[in-house]
Amino acid sequence: MAAGPTSLTPRLQSCVDRFAKALVVPAKLMSLHPRRRGNPGKAAALAPAITLGVLSAFEGYVEDVLATAFYLQQQSFGQIAKKLSINNPDVEDMERLVLNNFPTVKRAVGVDVTVDVRKVLPHSNDAWVRLTLNWNELKQEAGGWMQVRHCLTHGLVSGASPEVWPAPLRADKPHASTVLRHKRDGRHSLNLNGAISCARIYITGGQHLGNLMAAELGQTLSWKNVPDFAQFTPQADETAAPRSHRDGHTETAGQVDDEQE
Repeated sequence: MAAGPTSLTPRLQSCVDRFAKALVVPAKLMSLHPRRRGNPGKAAALAPAITLGVLSAFEGYVEDVLATAFYLQQQSFGQIAKKLSINNPDVEDMERLVLNNFPTVKRAVGVDVTVDVRKVLPHSNDAWVRLTLNWNELKQEAGGWMQVRHCLTHGLVSGASPEVWPAPLRADKPHASTVLRHKRDGRHSLNLNGAISCARIYITGGQHLGNLMAAELGQTLSWKNVPDFAQFTPQADETAAPRSHRDGHTETAGQVDDEQE
């Protein structure tokens, strides 16, 4: 374990603070959504904007926090630059870089890490369900959301209405449609529930891996200033008793939000 920080030692907390600042605008965009059932109208543009903002913030955080952590390990600038020559890192990419450089945290990665999201599952009668994802599921969903970013960034879709989302360039990455809402004729839609879930997944992943590195370097991180991407609060008559999902998720049925684009 590295020696404790001095007044001149770069602190990983500054990386978290910048991450929090980068998430301010996506969080404010979320508050602009009417959050009503039915066609959201022009507010449909908010979900892709939030998603792009969150994933851009995560990319900046990954580069920032890893560069700082590697510097604290006394790695050279050349080593740091080479290792951080990455594009569009998702949670699995960050995990790989952390494990390659902090191998002692391997047993702690993913332990007791969960995140609650909302999603419309296949054959769920178009109803939203609340899912509790474990670490491996979190990484899988994060990979799907990065494909959503790729499609949006390169103008393959607009994200503001149901569309056909292209397949990923890499065969080992999940299709964007795996995290989107299924519609007719092979189309899928991106809406506010999805954008919020994306934010929760990436913040949880970044926080967990950041905390592991900080502990190895003798530092402690505070995440209190990171915006809260709160999920919809369902009405009492919109939820059912929890039941076990066949893939290992914890699932609660409920038509929390029914945006029909």
